[in-house]
Amino acid sequence: MPGKLKVKIVAGRHLPVMDRASDLTDAFVEVKFGNTTFKTDVYLKSLNPQWNSEWFKFEVDDEDLQDEPLQITVLDHDTYSANDAIGKVYIDIDPLLYSEAATVISGWFPIYDTIHGIRGEINVVVKVDLFNDLNRFRQSSCGVKFFCTTSIPKCYRAVIIHGFVEELVVNEDPEYQWIDRIRTPRASNEARQRLISLMSGELQRKIGLKVLEMRGNAVVGYLQCFDLEGESGLVVRAIGTACTLDKLSSPAAFLPACNSPSKEMKELEENLPTRCGFCHIPYDELNMPFPAHLTYCYNCRKQKVPDVLFTTIDLPTDATVIGKGCLIQARLCRLKKKAQAEANATAISNLLPFMEYEVHTQLMNKLKLKGMNALFGLRIQITVGENMLMGLASATGVYLAALPTPGGIQIAGKTPNDGSYEQHISHMQKKINDTIAKNKELYEINPPEISEEIIGSPIPEPRQRSRLLRSQSESSDEVTELDLSHGKKDAFVLEIDDTDAMEDVHSLLTDVPPPSGFYSCNTEIMPGINNWTSEIQMFTSVRVIRLSSLNLTNQALNKNFNDLCENLLKSLYFKLRSMIPCCLCHVNFTVSLPEDELIQVTVTAVAITFDKNQALQTTKTPVEKSLQRASTDNEELLQFPLELCSDSLPSHPFPPAKEHLESASSNSGIPAAQRDRCSSWIELIKLKAQTIRRGSIKTTMTVEKASPVGDGNFRNRSAPPCANSTVGVVKMTPLSFIPGAKITKYLGIINMFFIRETTSLREEGGVSGFLHAFIAEVFAMVRAHVAALGGNAVVSYIMKQCVFMENPNKNQAQCLINVSGDAVVFVRESDLEVVSSQQPTTNCQSSCTEGEVTT
Repeated sequence: MPGKLKVKIVAGRHLPVMDRASDLTDAFVEVKFGNTTFKTDVYLKSLNPQWNSEWFKFEVDDEDLQDEPLQITVLDHDTYSANDAIGKVYIDIDPLLYSEAATVISGWFPIYDTIHGIRGEINVVVKVDLFNDLNRFRQSSCGVKFFCTTSIPKCYRAVIIHGFVEELVVNEDPEYQWIDRIRTPRASNEARQRLISLMSGELQRKIGLKVLEMRGNAVVGYLQCFDLEGESGLVVRAIGTACTLDKLSSPAAFLPACNSPSKEMKELEENLPTRCGFCHIPYDELNMPFPAHLTYCYNCRKQKVPDVLFTTIDLPTDATVIGKGCLIQARLCRLKKKAQAEANATAISNLLPFMEYEVHTQLMNKLKLKGMNALFGLRIQITVGENMLMGLASATGVYLAALPTPGGIQIAGKTPNDGSYEQHISHMQKKINDTIAKNKELYEINPPEISEEIIGSPIPEPRQRSRLLRSQSESSDEVTELDLSHGKKDAFVLEIDDTDAMEDVHSLLTDVPPPSGFYSCNTEIMPGINNWTSEIQMFTSVRVIRLSSLNLTNQALNKNFNDLCENLLKSLYFKLRSMIPCCLCHVNFTVSLPEDELIQVTVTAVAITFDKNQALQTTKTPVEKSLQRASTDNEELLQFPLELCSDSLPSHPFPPAKEHLESASSNSGIPAAQRDRCSSWIELIKLKAQTIRRGSIKTTMTVEKASPVGDGNFRNRSAPPCANSTVGVVKMTPLSFIPGAKITKYLGIINMFFIRETTSLREEGGVSGFLHAFIAEVFAMVRAHVAALGGNAVVSYIMKQCVFMENPNKNQAQCLINVSGDAVVFVRESDLEVVSSQQPTTNCQSSCTEGEVTT
């Protein structure tokens, strides 16, 4: 399927000063696709050039359209020396190759340099014309849709699930080629960035070919990962699920599939019978492949269920839950000797089974301590470093009504003839009992009393103890009996026979519950909360700590890792305190060990507010709701401001798509200051933030150009006729939906890779300032690409990799970030209600005129 790619360079703005004599720039643009390059004219002495170039045309095969990114390089013209590079823009053409996608990308793109970051913006228009090709030996996979979301996308239905697909691509790393010794760091970074873009496109095309062979048309849950193998090269892997999807024509048809809470959803859920089939054991009770303690289901009283359930899926929407859920984490560190090749593999293999057992044990203990009986969204990550292994397991604990009530935790041990030791054990037992009671009250776990006769199930004998932790000792019966559960239940025995076991008990009790008004989970929706509002705030946080190499032990490592994660969560609660009551959903921890004795933890999550007094608002008319929402949007301030306006800038409403970025000791809440106070790195970050905001807000372009379509006519991106008076920032969320909104169209996958390097780390604010500015720039560039496609949100956003390396002695640092998500168009439910309540003959005109939308 050959095609024609057409590119037009319109203008640039806010370019950096490249000529110190005139404080201006002589800018021109190189447009490159494959081996073909075009150049614009040089626009002399201007920081806001207007090129308005002709259409540059590339006649290429669709295989190249999928593999190659469009490269746009902005340079400063020098008469007597080499031209100076200002920055580059990489544009992925793949979203334009779908049959139902628009054929135009148009908008302002941030100009990115791997050394200096964002350096202005450039306005580009890209068109693609494809010609039909019936060649059955073609190597392209045009038309296959890719989705990052792990569920069937809203506004689609699955006809067939074909199965799992995977692929990998390997290439040499430009960082380790001989030419890298003589080229500049900028050239080296750009070579690596371009190669990874090529490999990413090739990988996506090969996955698409496998889907076409299966007679599918889409990939759901597409996940791509990069491995930097040093001199061995670069490895890019991708996995996904091949499907055949059908587009649903009417919005009403896909309403029940939407996870976003709405009135129709709640009415639907109320009419559905209670289902508990996902809890039932699918095996014959006499032929179980593993030992399990079974009872009859507490809902249907027909099938057998286990006493505890560990799952990697999200909680089913029809599951009956008592109380609310909570985030449960197991953290573990183990030292290992430095080794190479097979000796290293043997050392790791010997440690992994024990780490798996310890992580499982921690999860079980903490689940019992919370008074819950099931885990959902379980994600276990084992990170291998040169001299240590780190394990982190995250899940959302819930109390399922279908499962039996969990018993308490009973401490048992080989008690010596020492009164103080026995007193210490009894004191620990009392603390555990009190903690379980407090957790049940905190998470509102109040299961109804059910007698044994009603259930008709073989309830276990009273005080029967499950032996999951070490062997039970003779003296365990001497410990005070528990009575924590409703009815006759198991007591979970925690064996104390060495110092490690005592430390396990202490670590259980050191987990601090979230402050009042906060809940957290790693699933998309917090179990037990349904009254979500439309206020969401995504944030990314990075913490880097360097361990002392002196006297490192497993216990010290565990304590440092625990403190790092707990302090990170505490800082998030503190900085989100103005959103109370709120819930941190889809909390995704990623641990990496980039260097010896360096631990890096990255957290991405979204804070969603919920309304405790929603019942009071149900009587309001749709128009009143819309006016109330508009007023709150106008009055709302950024919790974590990206830019702090000076007196010369007008104040404008900033929608609630916010970011929080921190690293080590960074402080996101930067106080306002005047422009002339350029005396510290804080001011430098503020000045960068102004550029970032220009890249993230002004990229929404004009309303008229917001979403071009293939026939040359422009359509308004906002669906409601009267709701487009303001154009907001592109929303970003790791969820597959947006609360209080309906996704009307998927525009394609966003998969971007960035490299940032600095030789003045201290001057940029150290690790904190460097990472803060870089991640904010990544957000700005993602928003710009989505806005240029005509979208207004990114869902299923994930930062798949954040590799940070520093050399503090040389004042240098480098960071590599890979992000992806689904670009979508969404419409607020309140806007739809306003439109439906108005007369169809009313013609409302937008107050936005043609021109730039600036805030």
